[in-house]
Amino acid sequence: MRKDLVAGRKLLQLCGQVREALISILPGCGDIVLRDVLVHLVEPAPNAGRLRVIATVPDDGPDAGLVQERLKKAAGMLRWEVAGAINRKHAPELAFEVI
Repeated sequence: MRKDLVAGRKLLQLCGQVREALISILPGCGDIVLRDVLVHLVEPAPNAGRLRVIATVPDDGPDAGLVQERLKKAAGMLRWEVAGAINRKHAPELAFEVI
């Protein structure tokens, strides 16, 4: 198998693992604003060292701007939790985008 295909598959696998980890971490988060955040997509931004997380909030949920602010504040903690969940010593940086 070609190295670029293997690398691409592994990157997609990492994105999926990070997505699943965030889906399970956020509902138990200590910040009530983040508990209802829905993670839709995790993609390289631009590579495995930094991942873009696309999220939404329910229509009756908090303001997207407030959620964006809270995710930014919690990014370090979420990165640490994700690292533990996906069994990696060096977790990727997470860049959140609430749409």
